[in-house]
Amino acid sequence: MGPLVPMLFLVPIFLGCAYLFSGIPWISALLVLAPVGMVIEYFRQFSNFAKTDPDRLQSEEYRYEMKRIQVVAAKELSTPVPLNELNLTDPISNPSNPMPTLESVNLHRLPSKGGVE
Repeated sequence: MGPLVPMLFLVPIFLGCAYLFSGIPWISALLVLAPVGMVIEYFRQFSNFAKTDPDRLQSEEYRYEMKRIQVVAAKELSTPVPLNELNLTDPISNPSNPMPTLESVNLHRLPSKGGVE
């Protein structure tokens, strides 16, 4: 999906040009239909990926962990490997801003419902 995202930045440019050429109806119509087609194609490609290969829409970390699990499973070991020996990292929501732990949240400092303490 990455190469299709910059295409969406062209949508406002085409619409701005359509406004500038509003005196010439056929050019204006072409400049409006082009971004509509771009947006439709983007969502068509997105739905295609979501149906056929949803893992490609996941983060790189997720795909890396899935590949590690597949490599371990592909070794066809005679005995199963315990889960705690796989050294998988815990899932996180945002690597640059991780969720706070319950101990780090000071519940007494939360604002009251009225907004005034």
